[in-house]
Amino acid sequence: EDQFYVDLNFALQFNDINEFKQNGFSRSIHLGFIRDYPISTRGDKAIAVGMGYGFVRLVNNINVEQEQGQYLYDVPVVQRALRNVFSYHQLQLPVELRWRTSTPSDYAFWRVYLGYRLSYQFRGQFNPFFGRSMFLKNQLSTWQHSLGISLGFNTWNLRFDYSFTPLLQKDIRTIDNKALRLVPDQVGVIFYLL
Repeated sequence: EDQFYVDLNFALQFNDINEFKQNGFSRSIHLGFIRDYPISTRGDKAIAVGMGYGFVRLVNNINVEQEQGQYLYDVPVVQRALRNVFSYHQLQLPVELRWRTSTPSDYAFWRVYLGYRLSYQFRGQFNPFFGRSMFLKNQLSTWQHSLGISLGFNTWNLRFDYSFTPLLQKDIRTIDNKALRLVPDQVGVIFYLL
């Protein structure tokens, strides 16, 4: 069962930063194609490999300024919540271990897909609540690793994705020298189209 897929997610931003706030609706969309390789004679167990594209939009109160070619990060304490936006694109390589209750003639079935997703992140951009947007050159972690699970019945399924990689490179710190470790996890729905 080779499939096209589209998943829509709410992005949860986990962190260990004081004064950090996730303000607004952070989201992502992923789409791609995945090829199924059955590993059982009934076809109910398989390994799948694919290619995909993702776009992620994170809304929070982290502020970025650029001075003399340097990026300065801050998590300001303000009365009014800042809705600054980090957005970026991904090229993805999903690999899944699949279990389902399908038969050769039944296309409506229960499924549980456990997967690993390797993502190349590029074209990072910062759009402040006030001011001009800027591209974040060499600021994002180049590669993101995540584990996910998709489960459900028939076409629509729930999806959970847990990231092991912070959004920004590990040496990036705030102006008051605090580590800026922001890890976006995702929960949403995934739609499979045969």
